[in-house]
Amino acid sequence: MKRFLYTAMLLNFLVLVGTGGLRFFTAFNINLSRLHIFSGVILAILILIHLVDRSKNLKSILLPRRRSPRTNVWLAPVIAVLACATVWATAWLGAQGVSQLMSLSYEQRNHASIFRNQDNVAYHNDDRLIRVTKLTSTDAALDLELLWKSSPSGCAVAIWAETKSGSIIETLYLTGSLKYSEFHPWEQGAARRGVILPVWRHRYTAVCGVDPSGVADLVSQPTINHQWLLDHHLNAAAETFVLFAEVNRPNDDSPSLVYAASIDPESRNPYTLLTLVGHSKGSEKDGELNYDLSVLPADSQIVERILVKTTFAKSLIPADPAKSAP
Repeated sequence: MKRFLYTAMLLNFLVLVGTGGLRFFTAFNINLSRLHIFSGVILAILILIHLVDRSKNLKSILLPRRRSPRTNVWLAPVIAVLACATVWATAWLGAQGVSQLMSLSYEQRNHASIFRNQDNVAYHNDDRLIRVTKLTSTDAALDLELLWKSSPSGCAVAIWAETKSGSIIETLYLTGSLKYSEFHPWEQGAARRGVILPVWRHRYTAVCGVDPSGVADLVSQPTINHQWLLDHHLNAAAETFVLFAEVNRPNDDSPSLVYAASIDPESRNPYTLLTLVGHSKGSEKDGELNYDLSVLPADSQIVERILVKTTFAKSLIPADPAKSAP
């Protein structure tokens, strides 16, 4: 039993150290994080079993014999607690030294290109459906539903909103590992975001300040105008904005497809269908849309529909003339 316990503790400790190092130096991976967390849980359980089994020995270590000076009985445990508390506080507060160490992590080295959803955006993804919901501090909301014609194995998707002038407001959804790295497993290898979803990636440069090749864009540095959230347009502005969805399927020899629709606060119909407006053939260099749909293969359209329901703040909803008439 003891051999099993010690062997299991050692193995889980090694896995915990290894996965911790990989999480520090590489992009986020859900499988790696899952393995790290469960190895930690298993190790904690094994250590607890070991402590229970050795409770008598532990007591003799923490509480020496009575002939020992009373001041020495608690000295070692108190020093240990203070030392650990100091290290924990230093890490929590990001004190000098800790910040320099963390600057070596993948997260810090690539923070500009890492995408994270806003706290008020939720999404659900399964074999036939992607659903994205954005709530605001008022009663305004946006609910988008992308329905596939068939199971979209390996498809990459970006959903974002722009002003009428073309400034990106907010990215609402981005597929899997595309969130955490410029490179994404694609077809028989890996490819940059700018190859997989070139239209979105070029426009996202205005937000992150890093162009699709990974070079800092000195012309389109992030500004407050590029950091607006969609909340502003749902809650207060009576200005039309545009929703985009870019979809790409691997191994089909087709470019990514781009769907779009204008969302008008003055419309009394809350439902809008996004329509296919172009594709990304030739867009890798500049991100410009190609509007020639005749070059697309017949089986390239894998999306059944993209439907959005927009609920603006009540103060923006136009009054119904029929109801206001005497």
